[in-house]
Amino acid sequence: MSGSFVVHCDTTLLNEMATGKHIEDLPDELLIKIFSYINMEDLAMSVQHVNAHWKHVSQDNSLWKDKVFSPDIDMNDDEIARRLENMPALKAFCPKRGLNINLIVNVLCQSCKDIQYLQFTYQRLYSITLKEILETLPNIVNLNISLPQETHYQLEFGKLLGQCQSLTTLSLRCHFTDTVAEGSLMAIADGCPSLQNLDLGSCVFPEREIRYLLRNRGHQLLFLALKCFISNSGHELLCKCTNLKYLDYYSCNVGLPRTYMDHLGRLSKLEQLTLSSFREKQSKNIPNIFRNQSLSNLVKLSILYCDGFGAAELTGIFTNCLQIQFFHIRGYCDSDDGFMYIGNLKQLELLDIAFSESLSDKSVEYICSGCESLKHLNISFCSGLTDKSVAYISVGCPRLKYLAISHCLVMTDAMIQSVVECKELTVLDMKWNYNILGSYFHLISSNLINLKELHLHGCEKLNPKNVSKLQEEMRELKINV
Repeated sequence: MSGSFVVHCDTTLLNEMATGKHIEDLPDELLIKIFSYINMEDLAMSVQHVNAHWKHVSQDNSLWKDKVFSPDIDMNDDEIARRLENMPALKAFCPKRGLNINLIVNVLCQSCKDIQYLQFTYQRLYSITLKEILETLPNIVNLNISLPQETHYQLEFGKLLGQCQSLTTLSLRCHFTDTVAEGSLMAIADGCPSLQNLDLGSCVFPEREIRYLLRNRGHQLLFLALKCFISNSGHELLCKCTNLKYLDYYSCNVGLPRTYMDHLGRLSKLEQLTLSSFREKQSKNIPNIFRNQSLSNLVKLSILYCDGFGAAELTGIFTNCLQIQFFHIRGYCDSDDGFMYIGNLKQLELLDIAFSESLSDKSVEYICSGCESLKHLNISFCSGLTDKSVAYISVGCPRLKYLAISHCLVMTDAMIQSVVECKELTVLDMKWNYNILGSYFHLISSNLINLKELHLHGCEKLNPKNVSKLQEEMRELKINV
């Protein structure tokens, strides 16, 4: 058997071994426990070929329910096909590149009848292939595909997808086209009775079909990602999709009245919200969405490149969304004052404010004086931050596990003395910091015993000897230079 695995023996297993029984005589439940520590490659290509009993047990659904076959990009198509032939219980297949689609689909349809999740975003699918997939693999509930370029194929895709009774999650990509044929989305809206999660990617659908979808299927949607034009009336229909838990809303409507933003507050079940590229007059009303704790279930919020979104708007969020655990902002160009009240977010675990070039150490001081639960912090490309920011982090964020300080050009080698006070760090990203020499790397091995990854790419002044010595002292540490 290739590879190795660790078996945590419980009392029952030890008792079985004490009686002198061979491992092949163990009951199925104990074999399943053992096999659960084996990687997918060994489970498919080694274990099941030992004997018929092991083959049967190795295909138990409990061993495969959470496994995703996403082959390395350098694995050729024949190797992928051979592995699929040995994975009859596989539930999810997500290739990272284009494939010989006829070969792979043929193997999937013959060998992997239990597939539930398929991702084909890097290859052209035609309607005859999609039809074969949907007819032969009836358990598919999650499909992520690219639409074909040809108009008639797009319409056929819509009709085929509309006939899929079990589909709950559909993601559409447009690598080969921009505009989608009229009738395609309407066919999906008229069918797919189980559909709850819909990601339309950057596909440009006729706006009237977007409204048709929202009017007829909006009540059953839990997840929706929209990156195409939606009219004022379409926006109002969106705000009536009151069962939504996740909304990714990219604005293409420059004429949307600012007061219409407030209506998003009706989506009281939202747990995740992403707002992207709204114009200034709309951005100024974003805080009103959260007024009176209207989105009290929201735990993840992203504000991406919304014009004019500044300190006042941040303050509005930090005083009305106290339950936020994950906050992500891009395109923030205002003052440090915006972060004055971030300490209200006592449950905040992830904060990503990368590329906020206007910020100074004062913002980090605000963050670290109130966000003791923070585990993930990304302040990369914040060029105004100095070593003082890292000192604030080391004192105020004792639970931090991930820290990204890439391209903070003012920071010096000495800030490592503060970093090592973050004892629970598992990932430290310091790429493109030109002043990093590695003079204090000896402190890492004695203080950051939980560190798994250290990213140093682009640190041009880095002394290779300091890196080599650290690698010798921490052989399990993955160092990317």
